[in-house]
Amino acid sequence: MDVQSTEPAPTRRGRHLIVWFQYSVVAILLLGAGSLLLAAAAGTGDWAGLADPGLERYGDPKDWNPPLGPDSAWNPLAWLVEICRWIVMTSLIVVLGFIGALVGFFQFAGQRESLTRGAAARLLTGTVLSAAAALSMLTPYGAQLRTWLLD
Repeated sequence: MDVQSTEPAPTRRGRHLIVWFQYSVVAILLLGAGSLLLAAAAGTGDWAGLADPGLERYGDPKDWNPPLGPDSAWNPLAWLVEICRWIVMTSLIVVLGFIGALVGFFQFAGQRESLTRGAAARLLTGTVLSAAAALSMLTPYGAQLRTWLLD
């Protein structure tokens, strides 16, 4: 009687969790910083400010937050945007991005032979995007964006 091994199931589940985490880091960056930046650019009409965000161009970033009202306390989207903005402002996004990149790299290096082409592509894409999200916040542009969000 042949007994099938259940070894691939836990590694597949772990790989899916890692890829989910990596793409979540990118989504947090886009929601926390990108949404306010796009709202400010659209509101002022100064699209060139996307490359140079600051108080002199866009004013206070709190002016571009969704308006608070009696319904916003129960609106999960408002909470999601605010939590993502807090993660970007406190530079926690850098730590999360590097964790996603390191875990993805070690997962890929440890199971390179057993990965399908699609799984390898998703894992590598998530690893590169996580590293790019973390590194982008360490550049002068990321520091300027963070400073604008903190004001």
